[in-house]
Amino acid sequence: MEEKNIIITTLDLKEDYEILDSLYVTEELTKRYPKEEYLNQMLTMVKDRLKKQCKELGGNAIIGCHISHMITSSAWTLSISGTAVKIKSKS
Repeated sequence: MEEKNIIITTLDLKEDYEILDSLYVTEELTKRYPKEEYLNQMLTMVKDRLKKQCKELGGNAIIGCHISHMITSSAWTLSISGTAVKIKSKS
């Protein structure tokens, strides 16, 4: 499965799945007030890293995602966590 086809959701799925592992990714940008375009790129990068972790575990979805950020005097930090799952095939 390609990483672009991995589902990311803040909710649960209404399908049967196997729980694989919890995931966590964080990225730091050393600009106090970054431009919106940087923030969008950073969010995309963090989600891509999360999808890569899921794929490495054999998963095809990430459920219960939580995105948080923190601003300090020297950096902007973005974190995302979730649970990697493998959706069971329908027979």
